[in-house]
Amino acid sequence: MPASFPSASPFTRATKVIAVADVVESVRLMELGEQAFIQRWHRFVNFVQEQVALHSGRLHKSLGDGLMLEFSDAAGCVRAMLAMQAWFREVNQGLPAEEHVHLRMGAHVADFVADQYDIYGTDVNVAARIASLAGPGEVVISATLRQRLGRALQLHLDDLGRCHLKHVKQPVHAFRIAQAGPAPVLPAPAVDARSLRATVAVLPFGRRGEGAGEAGGESLADELVAALACSDALQVVSRMSTAALDAGRDSLDTVLHEVGARYVLTGRARGQPGAVTLFSELAETASGHVIWADQCESADGSAGFIDSHARARIVAAIHAAVIRHEMELADARPLPALEGATLLLAALGRMHRLAPLDMEQARRMLEHLLERWRRHPTGHAWLAHLHVLRVQQAAAGFAREDAALAHAHAGVAVQCDPGSPLVLALDGHASLHGLRNAESAAERYGQALSLRPRHSLARLFQAELLALQGSGRAALGLALASQESLELEPLRYMYDAVAALAALVDGDASQAVQWAQQSVQRNPRYLPAWRTLVVAQVESDRLGEARVSQQQLLKRLPAFTVRSFAGSTPMEEMLEARFAQALLQAGVPAA
Repeated sequence: MPASFPSASPFTRATKVIAVADVVESVRLMELGEQAFIQRWHRFVNFVQEQVALHSGRLHKSLGDGLMLEFSDAAGCVRAMLAMQAWFREVNQGLPAEEHVHLRMGAHVADFVADQYDIYGTDVNVAARIASLAGPGEVVISATLRQRLGRALQLHLDDLGRCHLKHVKQPVHAFRIAQAGPAPVLPAPAVDARSLRATVAVLPFGRRGEGAGEAGGESLADELVAALACSDALQVVSRMSTAALDAGRDSLDTVLHEVGARYVLTGRARGQPGAVTLFSELAETASGHVIWADQCESADGSAGFIDSHARARIVAAIHAAVIRHEMELADARPLPALEGATLLLAALGRMHRLAPLDMEQARRMLEHLLERWRRHPTGHAWLAHLHVLRVQQAAAGFAREDAALAHAHAGVAVQCDPGSPLVLALDGHASLHGLRNAESAAERYGQALSLRPRHSLARLFQAELLALQGSGRAALGLALASQESLELEPLRYMYDAVAALAALVDGDASQAVQWAQQSVQRNPRYLPAWRTLVVAQVESDRLGEARVSQQQLLKRLPAFTVRSFAGSTPMEEMLEARFAQALLQAGVPAA
């Protein structure tokens, strides 16, 4: 006879208001003063238990730096949340700014299943995600909860619109409860923007031939240190730290332990009348493996031992080798085991492959990095750039979420480090392609270049803006200047694409074809280069080639039409009309 089982289910179903509270930067506060934070939190939890009892609620669970609360009454939930925020505002008044505790809170009407251990359901997750929309000291509620409130409370609500929440398929309409007084300001981030750069030490080069000598080898190293010092991705070790080291005498292990460099650049130079033959070698100090080596000929520079072209070539090659090596490291280890520099540089390399899987992996790397350093400006800036790339790769109307995310991450980056040329340049690019705000982009590029006039990305993005506004001659000059200081080799296809666009706007369609072809050869997935190539081929009377190129464009974006193109880029009207006409001639569908 089969065994019988009780028919009663251990689960019960209920519908209540779920509120979630989370301490902003709890790890930093704990490290700042563990005992003091725990004591404040303990007093706060006691206060919360009293409050929820007054407002038809209960404390479901405490997670050490967060709370989950249940309420039967919507108005009672909101009153309790506002009282909780007021409690910390009062306590914070007697503390230094860096010790202030700020809550972010969210609430939602949840249909859930409960057992003796916990509550479960999609709506419970939604409540937690809504809390993530709140800033320090803020309360955000769902539209469903707002409807439940009716006229029970007189609140001023800021409509946040339909918000995309992590791991929630459908966007959720949310409102922020406006409160009197200034918004809390978090202390400046303690994290250094340079902390995510891979460290490179440059040792004096060996030198033979005309002008040989120790001073010549040290001067070569000095030139390369000066060039690498402008990098946004690498941190070069001061020559004062490496002066006592000798590539011929000291081992890589010595370099690693004495100056802490992850990579070391060594080399030899052979001088001859009017020229230098330079052999360079980049090795990983931990393993001793050479990850890049090259030999180049250089004319004696007017202001140094090597000419500017050779110096720029070496700097770009070093960046490319380091990024490629960091990508290999990232492929071999789980994300939690990767150093911050590896996460950032591997993400930078992957996103510029533009393949959907690579871009998704890059996004995961950057988000994992920001879980460690929530307010790191460089992480936010490059995540904004990733979403800009997605906008550029999509037809009109398909990239609204990415545009909003690009703007949001760029904004956080600027708040955290308003003096970084890289952050300002990437924020401007997000404004241009995410918000179609050319004025804001121009302002950011100007700020970046005032801080560092030769900043390569700022020059490139400003050249693109000038071209999109129809100023071809100025755009072309700036695009060529940006290539002279190019560091991040994975972005070279973008430099070619902007140069092509500038040449096309300037009236040189043949030159535009050459640069656009270089761009798509380096990265066949970059759609703006394909568009420029099609137009340049039409305008240089190469209609047959243009039709082949437009087929390649449609292969990569089947939904692309002239109608979808209209309004999808921040081009001025005459240039957009010129593109549209050429695309039609090449055979791109009208609609």
